[in-house]
Amino acid sequence: MDIDTLEQKIKKYKINTGGGVKDNENKESLPSMLSVFRSMIKDGIPPTQSEFVGTFLDMFNTKGITPRLKRAYLSFVREYHLEFLLNRHFERVVYKEEYDIAGVDFVVYYRGHKFNIHAFVDTVNGRYWRGVKNTRHKFKGTHIDLPLNLSTGKKVGKFLLYTDSHVGKMKAEMDRLITALATNSSKNS
Repeated sequence: MDIDTLEQKIKKYKINTGGGVKDNENKESLPSMLSVFRSMIKDGIPPTQSEFVGTFLDMFNTKGITPRLKRAYLSFVREYHLEFLLNRHFERVVYKEEYDIAGVDFVVYYRGHKFNIHAFVDTVNGRYWRGVKNTRHKFKGTHIDLPLNLSTGKKVGKFLLYTDSHVGKMKAEMDRLITALATNSSKNS
């Protein structure tokens, strides 16, 4: 499957962002929504929102989290699409659920360097939760934020997705960091 086929599929998906009671949304012991989402990808095609929400609720009989599941679904599809996009630009892109749970969305290898990528929507709420990651996890290595500005994202059906331009800006930041590391290394020699 390629990125164009993925976009054609998800373009037709119906999205419901509507309500529901949020009484259990912050429940700490929720099973991994991401695991359920990833397990439902068949032949490279992610599930629809209603399939994902319905399956999760059937599997875990958890009440009061439907709004959270609906929001998470949008993020899961966006990041799944981003994985295709990153693979188009870099030789080695690693996605592992355990990395994601540890706060890193992707690991990208570029010009002999390893970069930990943090993808998030560039809103007040998105920036807040990105900051929360910094307090929950002890990050090591080189980290790159990849915020998705709402005005520059690619609209595909009801989804707002990353573009080649976003990845190009990220790559420019990586180049800058690599140059800075080389400069510091030569000064210390």
